[in-house]
Amino acid sequence: MTDYPLRVRLHGGRNTHAARKRAETHPDDRITACGVFLAAYSTNNWLADDKPITCRACTRQTDRA
Repeated sequence: MTDYPLRVRLHGGRNTHAARKRAETHPDDRITACGVFLAAYSTNNWLADDKPITCRACTRQTDRA
């Protein structure tokens, strides 16, 4: 689970996603475990790192690690 230490609720969304930094493109860009790209300028709700993941796809991805 340490591969995706961040938690985010997408703009207008209800699920909590696991995310990580994506330094390949821009140092402030992020990507979720389910594959959603989060640009540095996007408006999302960043949550505490201990929030439970509610996105099923993110949960499946982080359980594999």
